[in-house]
Amino acid sequence: FLLYTLLPKSPPTHIMRLLTHNVLRNNTKAANGSNTPLRITATEVRVDEPTSNNDPDAERREVEFAKNMMPALNWDTLIEGAKSMGLDSLPPSVTPELANDEGFLRALYHVLMDVHLVNGMLTCTETGREFAVTNGIANFMLEEDECEV
Repeated sequence: FLLYTLLPKSPPTHIMRLLTHNVLRNNTKAANGSNTPLRITATEVRVDEPTSNNDPDAERREVEFAKNMMPALNWDTLIEGAKSMGLDSLPPSVTPELANDEGFLRALYHVLMDVHLVNGMLTCTETGREFAVTNGIANFMLEEDECEV
């Protein structure tokens, strides 16, 4: 069961964006430095409405942000994360034409910044270690025996 809500943008409280998920990794000793992305199991997702509509300066900032973030993104991780949160509109790869398309870049900004994992689980595909996400906060607290020496 996935609770999916579209809300007007509110002041941020505790939120986990897809952008954040894109860089999270399991740092337990068992993961042994693996760079494997965490799988999302979402039970509640929040999607905020874009606030830049009809504001050319805000739209320009969104386009520039998305364009500058693209080299840092793990695209496959973003696609998998978005799908697990109910979004399947991302293309399988980014062509040079898309990378310069303002409509695509604004949509990418929306996916990165306005889609939030509120409640669910992040699971390491290497070790099976689960990290709960509650009210937008991922619990990465480790037990002593999970820490590297």
